[in-house]
Amino acid sequence: MASARKKKSRRTRSGTPPGTPAAQPAADPPPPPPSRRTRRFRLLAIGLGLLVAWGIPELVVRIANPPLQAYRAIAFGGDPNSEKLFMKDWRLHWKLRADVETTFREVTVRTDHHGFRSDEPVPGRRVVLCLGDSTPFGYRVGQQDPFPARLQTRLNKTGEPEWSVLNAGVPGYTSHQIRRQAEELVPRWKPSVIVVCVGNNEAWPVERSDRQLDTDRAVTGRIVSVLSASRFLVWAAEKVRREEPRPFIAPTLDHAVPRVSLDEFGENLRAIAQLARDSGARLVLLSPPVNLYWPPMRFNQFEGWEEWQALYTRLQELRGAGEGEKVTELARAALAAHPDSFYALWINGMVQTDLGDIDGGRELLEQAIEHHAFPENCRRSYRRVVARIAGEEQAAFLDVNELLRHQAKGPVPQALYLDWCHPTAEGHGYIAEALAHILAGKRDGASPPPPPQNNE
Repeated sequence: MASARKKKSRRTRSGTPPGTPAAQPAADPPPPPPSRRTRRFRLLAIGLGLLVAWGIPELVVRIANPPLQAYRAIAFGGDPNSEKLFMKDWRLHWKLRADVETTFREVTVRTDHHGFRSDEPVPGRRVVLCLGDSTPFGYRVGQQDPFPARLQTRLNKTGEPEWSVLNAGVPGYTSHQIRRQAEELVPRWKPSVIVVCVGNNEAWPVERSDRQLDTDRAVTGRIVSVLSASRFLVWAAEKVRREEPRPFIAPTLDHAVPRVSLDEFGENLRAIAQLARDSGARLVLLSPPVNLYWPPMRFNQFEGWEEWQALYTRLQELRGAGEGEKVTELARAALAAHPDSFYALWINGMVQTDLGDIDGGRELLEQAIEHHAFPENCRRSYRRVVARIAGEEQAAFLDVNELLRHQAKGPVPQALYLDWCHPTAEGHGYIAEALAHILAGKRDGASPPPPPQNNE
């Protein structure tokens, strides 16, 4: 009994049976929310931190205005002024800067407020939007020489209706870039006529095609575009890793792909045609200009090119000495030994041309471009796609090569080209005159127009 009373007494004093865990102390009350004054102080501290870390440096860099190489997209033709004229663009890969006047490839280039190589558009006028590569841009010709500028002058003389011709051509562009460009420019400018001249850059061999590059940079390109808006961040990035222009061409032809495949070329032109149709614009497709008679030896990426260059030099010497039979014999022997060599095809094409067989020589020269792993010109297979799409989409078509061939003063139109594809100022004049006739509804590009009245 005594033991029971002692146990009961212990339970009474402790208030809990023996072995029961002791009660935990009460939790601390949550801290009161920060006052409005504290929140304001924190925001002020963050703002001051951003001002010190970014705002002031941004202002200093903008005032100092150092040259920023990270904006340079590519050094066209090795010209040091490229960085003044071209800038990166996450969507188009690169584009022309706006409000620029500089010397590029030894001629003056001026862009307007919108980045076009043309005069500022006049409000209220109907718009002709010229899209394309270095041809409409006017590579190596003066500011008033590209066919869009000459078309503007030609249309101004008619007086009615009034037109604004916008030259949106950009050197190096493919149909992939022009399609993306058209998606932006057509809704903005609502053109009455869209002129497209593209094709000479499609088959260039690269490690990643234009479409693959877009897929790779779908996210990173946007981020870089936002960050590039800060000149301070661009300047700081250059101090860490200076960015240099990257060449178009793949270092080797192993696993190289064209910038735009033949199928993609057709898809891009159809997409542009659909944009024109949806906007109610008339579409004019131009076959890209090609100088078949420009030697392909200028690119030395291919094994054995020195031997071909030596053979061509030897044939020229024999031709100059009047030994035509020997020239033909050597050229045919080279083609028989290397029937798929673009060098052998081109040499035989030139020999045929020199001997007066213009059509036979032209056919061999076309085959040479088709066999070329790195064609400087637009291949005939690509040019045929342009003609086919024009027919399917009921677009006007102008065969620039046939036009210049008919306007040439000799058997071949070589004098109307500056190089492998770019027309001279006179050549641009013929294109502009043909376009003016198309816009007037007088022709469809199948036959050459009368010569321009003024090429100045």
